[in-house]
Amino acid sequence: MIKLLTIGLERELIEALTTDGFQLQLARSIEEALLHLAEAHFNGILCDLTIIENEDLSSLVACGQAVLIITDASRLSSAVQAVKEGATDLVLKPCQPGLVIDTCRRLFSAAVCPTTEARTSRRRPLSKIIGSSPQMLRVFETIESAARFPSTVLIVGETGTGKELVARAIHEMSPRSARPMVSINCAAIPESLLEDELFGHVKGAFTGAHQTRIGRFEQADGGTIFLDEIGEMSLNLQAKLLRVLQEREFERLGSGRTIKVDVRVIAATSAELEEKVRQGEFRKDLYYRLNVITIKLPALRDRRQDLPQLAAYFLNCFSQAYGLPAKTLTPATLKRLSAYDWPGNIRQLQNVLERATILSGTRAQLELGDLPEELTAAEAGPTLQTLSIPEGGLNFDSVVSNIERELLLESLRRTGGNKCQAARLLNLKRTTFIEKLKRLNLTPETEPALS
Repeated sequence: MIKLLTIGLERELIEALTTDGFQLQLARSIEEALLHLAEAHFNGILCDLTIIENEDLSSLVACGQAVLIITDASRLSSAVQAVKEGATDLVLKPCQPGLVIDTCRRLFSAAVCPTTEARTSRRRPLSKIIGSSPQMLRVFETIESAARFPSTVLIVGETGTGKELVARAIHEMSPRSARPMVSINCAAIPESLLEDELFGHVKGAFTGAHQTRIGRFEQADGGTIFLDEIGEMSLNLQAKLLRVLQEREFERLGSGRTIKVDVRVIAATSAELEEKVRQGEFRKDLYYRLNVITIKLPALRDRRQDLPQLAAYFLNCFSQAYGLPAKTLTPATLKRLSAYDWPGNIRQLQNVLERATILSGTRAQLELGDLPEELTAAEAGPTLQTLSIPEGGLNFDSVVSNIERELLLESLRRTGGNKCQAARLLNLKRTTFIEKLKRLNLTPETEPALS
């Protein structure tokens, strides 16, 4: 049976397709269709442009599935542009239901034409990255362009925006996909061990080196190496990495033998590398070597229109994983999720929805009470409930400084001490944030331990 996602079809055509044995999921708009795509698999998409007027087809084409468009002369230019961008075919009105049915069987049955199958297969890794906002469509375009070439890619974005997913999509869509992609988090490994992780060592290179160890670069030979949080790498290791990027060669620790590798490098960072270069914390020459193709991932608060689709995807995943009924969001819950700023981005949304799925049990809908306190408390915004003015008055400057101090410290706690992200959380420039820390004498020595 062929399962189709249909958008804006006339009743006559819906009845004809159903009678002919097609299984249909109906949607009234492209936005609604994208939610269905996040929840289920379809053989293809059938879209009538004459019914859904003035909607942008680019997000639908970007989903990576075969798309058949029905249109008339009034929207022919939009349909032709969609075919250029990747839609499979179009049918012009007026047309008989039989023509549409025959075309659907030709395009969406198991015997899909090779060009369509190749296109869908090539774009399939992008289906793992949820989003149809203009910002994400630009990201998808850059991924597709970058995947075909061996150039170094730098992925920048806040923590939790999905940088490793993007790196994996680039690798899987590249000619190197048959070879391994090897990942390493430069911030998670102490400097004394990171060099060994990257380049390996020979037997006897140091105390405890009882056998030769192959490093990550050798493991990735012929494939891709993903260097996450590259901004946390020490200057000493940066110099050695620069040589690998320039010469594609290195030595294992304790060895004088040069090893050549064919590795595509994808690096990622949540730090502002240009600022680190200005402060002397990151090599300028390495920055330019990495910054050949840059992909900037937007924060979740900057792509709020993707949130319903992301939420539907996570709810479906967690409901299936925990054997719970399929779940949706009440309008109030979706409104609260959409209004929140998500300092932890998609990773935080994923954790919130996993918790809410479990707490809601067998209920079919997630309610406001299923959300954690930081989301429900944020709805009310700042208040003066805990502040009172005594009879004798108070020192205004002192009280304001204390409130400012608490906000600065709380933002640092929320972001694990990352000043760039803490500044964004308070809608401050990083330099302004640091000046406020200095003015309030919140130096690293006086700041409390941050978890």
